[in-house]
Amino acid sequence: MSARREPHALVLTLRRSKFLVLLACLLGLFLVQPMLPRSPGGEAAIHLDIAFSLVLLAGVWSVSHRLSVLIACLALAAIGLGAAWFAHGGQNQSLAMVALASTLVLLVITVVSVLRHVLDAVDVTTDTILGGVCAYMLLALVWVLIYGILERLEPGSFNSSNPPLIAPRDVGALLVPDLIYYSVFTLTTIGPQEIHPISGPARAWTGIQAMVGQFYVAVLIARLVGLHTSQRSGNSGS
Repeated sequence: MSARREPHALVLTLRRSKFLVLLACLLGLFLVQPMLPRSPGGEAAIHLDIAFSLVLLAGVWSVSHRLSVLIACLALAAIGLGAAWFAHGGQNQSLAMVALASTLVLLVITVVSVLRHVLDAVDVTTDTILGGVCAYMLLALVWVLIYGILERLEPGSFNSSNPPLIAPRDVGALLVPDLIYYSVFTLTTIGPQEIHPISGPARAWTGIQAMVGQFYVAVLIARLVGLHTSQRSGNSGS
C-alpha cells in the first residue's frame, strides 16, 4: 500500500486559521481602494466591487464549518453579487438596493459568526486574534453598505466637499470610496472632516457606529486580555 500523503503546509495553515484568507482580502480591499482613480467610465467602482466580492467569498469560507450558515451565506452571496453585476453600468435603483440589502445581511451573519468564534474561544490563539481583527474591519464595511442605502433612499443624506457622493454611473456599485473613508474614520472615532451627516437617519447611524467602535475595542480587548492572563496563570501553575 502506498504511504498516505501529508497535506501541504499551506493547506494545514488554512485549516488551522479560518480567518487568514479573510484578513488578506480585507487588507487588499482597504489598501487598494485609495489607489483607484476616479475614471469617467466607472472602472474604479468595478475594481472596488471585485475586491469586495473576494471579501464576501472569504467571509463565506470563514463560516463554512456550519452547513446551515454556509448555505444561507452562499444564497445571499449569489443574490447580492448577481444583482450588483447586473446593476453595474446602468441606473437600476431596484437592483442596486437588492444587492446592498443581500450583501448587508451576509456581512452581518459573517460578523456574528466571527465574533461568536472569538468570544467562545477558550485559549487565545493566532486564529482568535485574526478573527477579532477581521470582525472589526467587517464592521466598517457593514456601515458602508448602510450609508450607501441611506444615500440612495434619500440623496443628500451626507454633505460632501466633493459632490455628488454617488455619481449616476455608480448607482449599481456596492461600495462608495467616500463612504469607506467616512465609515473607517467614524468607527475609529477620528471623525472625518470632508463628509458630514445631514439627515436624521444618517446622524443616528453615525452615532451608533461611533459607539459600536468604542464598545468593540473595550469589550474585545478586555476579553482577550482576560483569556491571555488566565492562560498564562494556568501554564505557570502546572
